[in-house]
Amino acid sequence: MRLPMPAAVAGFAVAALGAAGLIRAAVPAGPAAVRSVAPITVTGAFVRAPAPPTQQAAAYFTVHNNTGSADRLIAVVTGAARESMLHEDDEGRMVPLPSGAIVPAHGTLVLTAGQDHVMLEQLVGTMRAGQSVRLSLTFQHGGTIDVSAPVIAPGAAAPTGAGAAAPTGAGAAAPTAPGSPGASD
Repeated sequence: MRLPMPAAVAGFAVAALGAAGLIRAAVPAGPAAVRSVAPITVTGAFVRAPAPPTQQAAAYFTVHNNTGSADRLIAVVTGAARESMLHEDDEGRMVPLPSGAIVPAHGTLVLTAGQDHVMLEQLVGTMRAGQSVRLSLTFQHGGTIDVSAPVIAPGAAAPTGAGAAAPTGAGAAAPTAPGSPGASD
């Protein structure tokens, strides 16, 4: 049985296009087709509530730099405190880091209790365990990243996934009571 010429041409065209589609699907389309990882990620964020009668809290987290260039955490802002400042431990003394903290290329910056941390001073309202605080971290090259950090009680264990030695970190947003506007329950 012989196929008419138009049917044979159509059949050949369908087979050729199908093969081209299979080949195209097996080859990445270019940079946009490659799955990308965010340049800067923040994990394990939490805030330790102040131990009465103090009006200071500390934020902890880990910053991951997934790029080939170092970056710098230059600011942490929160509505939970009038002031937030990066600190490092220098032989038992808290020393402000006004120019920020370096996040090495393909490395991490871990803010940990008793070491580097973000000090939250002049708290706005009462900060209690169970609330969430918004932290806005600004990087020299990586832009701004907002994170929500649960508030834990003084002396409580760091939340699961918080990283090494209870990471301390970057500023928090105004504490909100569960159920109130802006609360992250």
